[in-house]
This record gives sequence, structure tokens and C-alpha cells, in this order.
Amino acid sequence: MDRIYQVKNHHFITNNDIFKLEVISHKKFDLLQRIMLIDLGNTQQLLEVINNTETAIRVIEQTEEKNIISRKSCIISSTNNVLAFANSKIYCRKIPLDVLSEIRDCKRGIGKILLYHRLEIFKKITEIGYVEGHHIFKNYSLYHKENVICKINEIFPLKINK
Repeated sequence: MDRIYQVKNHHFITNNDIFKLEVISHKKFDLLQRIMLIDLGNTQQLLEVINNTETAIRVIEQTEEKNIISRKSCIISSTNNVLAFANSKIYCRKIPLDVLSEIRDCKRGIGKILLYHRLEIFKKITEIGYVEGHHIFKNYSLYHKENVICKINEIFPLKINK
């Protein structure tokens, strides 16, 4: 059974929370892992810069029920390596229709869609974690006009074949 270590903070995640995660998991994270755990920007763009590659979103599964879109996706490099996985819950009622239409198309990542439409977003990380020997992860919510529009769990594999 894999050991899961996690740190929750209902205000915002800080460097101190990463330190707590390192202490409880007995794992020292490298600089890039620390950045991925605490970054508040666009994950796809950050992975492009870190890996010096173009990326694409591959939607594995997307369903919509009762005005909530559930999406499983991954960010892949130009050499077809998986850089990250994401599980998302998107709350349709609080999102402009043009943005929602593009999310339903499954062609681009949520972050890139929001950037393209210049939607003012606040990103709040509420949990970071480490699954021993496998991956690090973070859970966060996206807010627009003080409403939660999306909850996302991002998973970053510890080893990526380049």
C-alpha cells in the first residue's frame, strides 16, 4: 500500500507547508517540485518552460451532469510524455457561456482557455501532497467574481522520460 502524505491549509499554502510535507514524508523535494506544489499560475505554460517543449492537453474523459463538468485530462509534451494529470470539477453556472463552450469542446486546457478569454481568476491552493515513490499533487480552487468555478487536483509524476 502506498503511503500518502498531505498538508491542508484553508487560507493559502506557503513555503512552511512544503517544509511540513517534507518533514512528515521524510522526502526532500527539489526546486522544480517545490515550484509545482506552490505555483499559482498557468500549469501548462509553466511545464512548457520547465521542460522546454510545446505541450498539449489530452482529455481522457469528460462528462456533464447537473451543471457540473467532470474532466480527467493530462498535459503531454511534444514527445508524447505525460507531464501532469488533472481531475477537474467545473461549475457551469458561474462561467461565461463562451468560456464554457470552449471547455466542452475538450480541445484546450482550462487554464489556457481562461487566459485567452481574459477571465479574472483567483487560484487558491488548499492541499499539497506526496504519494511515496509515485507523484506529488496539489488541490486548488479557481474563483471568478468570488464564486468557485472550478476545483482541480493536479498530479505530477516524479519521473518523466524525456
